[in-house]
Order: sequence, then structure tokens, then C-alpha cells
Amino acid sequence: MRTQEAGRGCWIVVVDGAGAMILENAGSVAAPDLRVIDRIETPGLDQGADRIPAGPQRPETSDRALLAETAMVAMLMTRLTFAVRQSRTTRLAIAAPPHLLEAIRTRLDDRLRSRVVIMLPRTLTQHPLDKIVSVMAEAMDRAA
Repeated sequence: MRTQEAGRGCWIVVVDGAGAMILENAGSVAAPDLRVIDRIETPGLDQGADRIPAGPQRPETSDRALLAETAMVAMLMTRLTFAVRQSRTTRLAIAAPPHLLEAIRTRLDDRLRSRVVIMLPRTLTQHPLDKIVSVMAEAMDRAA
């Protein structure tokens, strides 16, 4: 059952324009125990200044904000690559808005790609920690 892939030892990576949070589930899917492994902030991004209101979909993002997000994704991928090389995790579940998920997807090397159990095009950074693992497990069940 794929749900177990979100269980003990799985690293859950949640990303948005402001940064990324890497969590480890030290429990099970039924009784998650999420622990923050690392936080990566988007460098040099003044959250209010770089966003321009633009319609109901998604605010336009300035070039500076896009460059900052690109730098954050690069830092995240370096961090994950290092963790996998040290055998700190064998499974990764990643949730990010579609544009950032695509940036992550293009930077996955074969070693990282083989550890990814799901990539969810969704922002979970505003969810409480205890809800994140259940959302990811549910998505894995649907994908199975």
C-alpha cells in the first residue's frame, strides 16, 4: 500500500514562494510525528514589495522574485542531494505550487528522482503539521 510511503523516515518537502520546509515523519501515517529537519527561505525576497496585484489567479511576480525563487529551489535541491548521499532519507514527498514544482522537477538528478514517491502540485505551507502528512498520504492513495 503506497500510503505507508509517507510513514516513518519519509521526508516531506513543502514549498512556496517564500521558502521550503523539510519535515521528517518519525511516526506512522495513522499517528504522524512530523519533525522539522530544515527551513530554507527565499533569499532577498521582500514579500510585499515584489508582488504586484494582478487578477484573481495568481499575483504577477517580479523578475527579482523569480530569481529569488530560483535560488531557493537551487538551495533546496543541494540540501536534498546532500541528505540522499548521506543516506539520511530513502523517500521524498514533495508539495509545491505548479511553477515551483516544475523548477524542482527540472533539477532532480537520477538519485533524487529515484527517491521521490509523489510530487503534489499544491501549496501546503499554510497547513498545520499534523495535516500535511494526511494530505500527502491521501494523494499517494489516489495515485496508486
